[in-house]
Amino acid sequence: MRKGSPDHSGGGEIDLHGLTVAEALSRFAAHYNARLRAGDPGPIRVIHGYGSSGRGGDLRSALRELLSRHAGRLEFVPGETYFNNPGVTVVYPKHPLPAPSSNFRKGW
Repeated sequence: MRKGSPDHSGGGEIDLHGLTVAEALSRFAAHYNARLRAGDPGPIRVIHGYGSSGRGGDLRSALRELLSRHAGRLEFVPGETYFNNPGVTVVYPKHPLPAPSSNFRKGW
């Protein structure tokens, strides 16, 4: 994870509310890779929500699991670290993500 305060000057935001985990991760990966292909490595503010169940949210957990597995390709900061907002994660792209597999929760 990135140290220091996040900088949003590079822009970019994606809202994953209302999507299934598979849809959200696929949409995130496509957005992330498209930004890099376009030459924009600026931070991406990912809005996933905090989870209505009170357990932390399936989207948040799945996204952060994916980001942790690909730590060599990116850096990320949980929203609660700087914004007291667990419904957001800020991602700092470095290298493209691989194409997603059909099972997003295991091995992608």
